[in-house]
Amino acid sequence: MTNPRTATPDRAVRPAPAARRALALPRFERHTLPNGLRVEHAERRGLPEVSLHLVLECGAGVEPPALGGLGELTARLLTAGTPGRDAIEMARWLDRLGVGYRATVGYAVGAVSMHFLSEVFEDALEFLAATILDSGFPEHEVERIRRERIDEIERQADDPATVAGLATISELYGDRLYGRPVAGTAATVSEIGPEAVRKFHAARYRPGGALLIACGDLDRERLMSAAETLFGGWRGETARVPAPETPAPRANDLILIDRPGSAQSEIRVATVGAPYNTADHYAIIVANAILGGLFNSRINLNLREEKGWTYGARSSFRFRRGAGPFVARTAVECARTGPAFEEILGEIETMRTTPVTADEMKLARNALTLSLPLQFETAVQICGKVSRQRVFGLADDYWETYRSRIEAVTADEVREVCRRYLDPDRLTLLAVGDAATAAPTLDGFEPVDVRSVS
Repeated sequence: MTNPRTATPDRAVRPAPAARRALALPRFERHTLPNGLRVEHAERRGLPEVSLHLVLECGAGVEPPALGGLGELTARLLTAGTPGRDAIEMARWLDRLGVGYRATVGYAVGAVSMHFLSEVFEDALEFLAATILDSGFPEHEVERIRRERIDEIERQADDPATVAGLATISELYGDRLYGRPVAGTAATVSEIGPEAVRKFHAARYRPGGALLIACGDLDRERLMSAAETLFGGWRGETARVPAPETPAPRANDLILIDRPGSAQSEIRVATVGAPYNTADHYAIIVANAILGGLFNSRINLNLREEKGWTYGARSSFRFRRGAGPFVARTAVECARTGPAFEEILGEIETMRTTPVTADEMKLARNALTLSLPLQFETAVQICGKVSRQRVFGLADDYWETYRSRIEAVTADEVREVCRRYLDPDRLTLLAVGDAATAAPTLDGFEPVDVRSVS
């Protein structure tokens, strides 16, 4: 009998795949405090850790356009001081607890995320309550953080990828919500003062409409007792941030933003896509995986592996409450600008007119589903996934049924969503690069709208 421990493996034979791992999700219990704060909790033993997400309806969709970046600035100022503690003391408090703390803002919501050892839960929740309920937004801290934000925005203006991204959403959405950067512009952030921050915080940081998600080594009684003690006196209602109106997709002349001396062109092919809750959600996911969502996707294999023109080419549908953008993007030498556009558009057209292969469907399904259990291994990951469900109004069984719904997508459905969303007459083409080098490669795309970097 051959000893399996000493047998020489046959390198010519591919090992059999391991059995599929089942997606095991913890069960979340739902509670609501008398003040309207919703609490969701999943007890998860094994590691002495807890992850918290406090989700608030305080995204860029409810800030005045003239004060773009107000929600982002407010979130950054949450730890800048409370009565009795300045920003340095708040930082020392957080450091003593060993807590990971992050405040973020998107178009719809803002979220404060925390991760810590379960033994410091009550102290960590007290810190969270202090930042949400007691932030004072002192004038000198508002000025300091505002100056930091303006400096960041001005530095990003030297990054061609950032320039291309901002110009693309502006072309797609104009002055509508998704056409503006969440972080604002140097001009809008400059107009934000302490009173605007305090007013925004008072209006949008309220328990009615907020959601506290907890996952980890924590039982229900301990969570609810601390939540009622620390957040029970919080008052107020906040309406859900609505989805913005969807603009009609339209094609433009090819836009070339001149950045003299650039060695590369940042290329974007974009259009208005779909919201999260769309009937063809899963077909879009599979289609994008095949087109540009994976390393082995068509545009990456074409531009990187076959042509050797780029380090990577990708595409994505950015699902939001409203119809977010579809963007295919890459960076190539300026002398390859026109040919790169031709290859991307050719791959899109093939997706619209020719059924994808069985091997491509299998690869996309496996890539999207076999790694799913790895995305639910930690309390941080689980809180993030549940937050997404609640923010975008996804079904309670969204993740449990994700695999079966992805596997049910057909090649015909993939072609249909490409026809629906990737109409060449509604694609915006944009490049940021050296016009002197890139423009001569664009003869097939005339007229070309050449602009200077603003």
